[in-house]
Amino acid sequence: MAKLIYAVPCHDVIVDRQSSDTTFIRSIEHASPTELPATLPGFFIGTLWEPQSPDPFSVSLQLKTPGGETVLLGSQEVQPGESMLHKMTFQLPGLEVKEEGRHGLQVCILEGGQWKPLTDLPLFIVKR
Repeated sequence: MAKLIYAVPCHDVIVDRQSSDTTFIRSIEHASPTELPATLPGFFIGTLWEPQSPDPFSVSLQLKTPGGETVLLGSQEVQPGESMLHKMTFQLPGLEVKEEGRHGLQVCILEGGQWKPLTDLPLFIVKR
Protein backbone atom coordinates (compact mmCIF):
# COMPACT_ATOMS: atom_id res chain seq x y z
CA MET A 1 0.00 0.00 0.00
CA ALA A 2 1.06 3.60 -0.54
CA LYS A 3 -0.13 7.10 0.26
CA LEU A 4 -0.63 9.61 -2.57
CA ILE A 5 1.19 12.86 -1.71
CA TYR A 6 0.27 14.83 -4.85
CA ALA A 7 -1.00 14.55 -8.43
CA VAL A 8 -0.55 17.42 -10.90
CA PRO A 9 -1.95 17.52 -14.46
CA CYS A 10 0.31 19.61 -16.70
CA HIS A 11 1.63 20.05 -20.23
CA ASP A 12 5.18 18.97 -19.35
CA VAL A 13 7.23 17.58 -16.47
CA ILE A 14 10.95 18.03 -15.90
CA VAL A 15 12.79 15.97 -13.27
CA ASP A 16 16.31 17.15 -12.44
CA ARG A 17 18.66 14.14 -12.56
CA GLN A 18 20.98 15.43 -9.83
CA SER A 19 18.51 16.70 -7.23
CA SER A 20 15.38 14.78 -8.29
CA ASP A 21 13.45 18.07 -8.05
CA THR A 22 10.36 18.18 -10.24
CA THR A 23 9.10 21.11 -12.32
CA PHE A 24 5.51 21.06 -13.58
CA ILE A 25 5.00 23.27 -16.64
CA ARG A 26 1.60 24.85 -17.41
CA SER A 27 -0.87 23.12 -15.13
CA ILE A 28 -4.16 22.02 -16.67
CA GLU A 29 -7.64 22.57 -15.24
CA HIS A 30 -9.69 23.17 -18.38
CA ALA A 31 -9.76 22.73 -22.16
CA SER A 32 -11.79 24.54 -24.82
CA PRO A 33 -12.24 22.45 -27.96
CA THR A 34 -14.05 24.02 -30.94
CA GLU A 35 -16.28 20.95 -31.38
CA LEU A 36 -17.21 17.75 -29.55
CA PRO A 37 -16.29 14.99 -29.50
CA ALA A 38 -12.63 16.07 -29.49
CA THR A 39 -9.23 14.62 -28.77
CA LEU A 40 -7.29 16.88 -26.43
CA PRO A 41 -3.55 17.33 -26.96
CA GLY A 42 -1.27 15.08 -24.93
CA PHE A 43 -0.39 15.94 -21.35
CA PHE A 44 1.09 14.47 -18.17
CA ILE A 45 -0.02 13.77 -14.62
CA GLY A 46 2.91 13.83 -12.23
CA THR A 47 2.44 11.94 -8.96
CA LEU A 48 4.39 11.44 -5.75
CA TRP A 49 3.79 8.41 -3.54
CA GLU A 50 4.86 7.47 -0.01
CA PRO A 51 5.06 3.65 0.15
CA GLN A 52 3.73 2.30 3.44
CA SER A 53 5.60 -1.03 3.03
CA PRO A 54 8.21 -2.56 0.69
CA ASP A 55 5.44 -4.54 -1.07
CA PRO A 56 4.42 -3.69 -4.65
CA PHE A 57 1.23 -1.69 -5.18
CA SER A 58 -0.89 -1.00 -8.27
CA VAL A 59 -2.10 2.43 -9.37
CA SER A 60 -4.36 3.59 -12.18
CA LEU A 61 -5.63 6.72 -13.83
CA GLN A 62 -9.33 6.94 -14.69
CA LEU A 63 -11.51 9.55 -16.34
CA LYS A 64 -14.94 10.16 -14.79
CA THR A 65 -17.22 11.93 -17.28
CA PRO A 66 -20.05 14.36 -16.39
CA GLY A 67 -22.47 11.62 -17.51
CA GLY A 68 -21.07 9.21 -14.90
CA GLU A 69 -19.01 6.97 -17.22
CA THR A 70 -15.63 5.81 -15.86
CA VAL A 71 -12.86 5.13 -18.40
CA LEU A 72 -9.59 3.41 -17.43
CA LEU A 73 -6.76 5.45 -18.97
CA GLY A 74 -3.86 3.33 -17.71
CA SER A 75 -2.52 1.30 -14.81
CA GLN A 76 0.84 0.18 -13.50
CA GLU A 77 2.28 -2.00 -10.76
CA VAL A 78 4.90 -0.15 -8.71
CA GLN A 79 7.92 -1.78 -7.07
CA PRO A 80 8.77 0.78 -4.37
CA GLY A 81 12.30 -0.41 -3.57
CA GLU A 82 14.06 1.09 -0.57
CA SER A 83 13.35 4.80 -1.05
CA MET A 84 10.84 6.57 1.16
CA LEU A 85 9.22 8.36 -1.83
CA HIS A 86 8.31 7.21 -5.32
CA LYS A 87 7.66 9.54 -8.28
CA MET A 88 5.56 8.34 -11.18
CA THR A 89 4.34 10.22 -14.25
CA PHE A 90 1.39 9.22 -16.41
CA GLN A 91 1.77 10.34 -20.03
CA LEU A 92 -1.50 10.72 -21.92
CA PRO A 93 -0.88 10.99 -25.68
CA GLY A 94 -4.38 12.42 -26.24
CA LEU A 95 -7.63 12.31 -24.33
CA GLU A 96 -10.98 11.87 -26.06
CA VAL A 97 -13.84 13.88 -24.57
CA LYS A 98 -17.44 13.74 -25.76
CA GLU A 99 -19.24 16.33 -23.66
CA GLU A 100 -18.92 19.64 -21.88
CA GLY A 101 -18.73 19.88 -18.12
CA ARG A 102 -16.60 18.75 -15.21
CA HIS A 103 -14.57 15.64 -15.90
CA GLY A 104 -12.58 14.04 -13.08
CA LEU A 105 -9.07 12.65 -13.51
CA GLN A 106 -8.98 10.04 -10.76
CA VAL A 107 -5.71 8.64 -9.44
CA CYS A 108 -6.56 5.26 -7.90
CA ILE A 109 -4.92 2.47 -5.94
CA LEU A 110 -5.86 -1.20 -6.15
CA GLU A 111 -7.36 -2.27 -2.84
CA GLY A 112 -9.16 -5.59 -2.35
CA GLY A 113 -9.42 -6.14 -6.10
CA GLN A 114 -11.14 -2.75 -6.66
CA TRP A 115 -9.77 0.58 -7.88
CA LYS A 116 -10.13 3.08 -5.02
CA PRO A 117 -9.94 6.77 -6.12
CA LEU A 118 -7.51 8.76 -3.97
CA THR A 119 -8.06 12.07 -5.73
CA ASP A 120 -10.41 13.53 -8.32
CA LEU A 121 -8.66 16.28 -10.29
CA PRO A 122 -11.11 18.54 -12.17
CA LEU A 123 -10.79 18.93 -15.92
CA PHE A 124 -13.46 21.33 -17.16
CA ILE A 125 -14.42 21.01 -20.83
CA VAL A 126 -15.96 24.18 -22.27
CA LYS A 127 -16.79 24.24 -25.97
CA ARG A 128 -15.70 27.46 -27.72
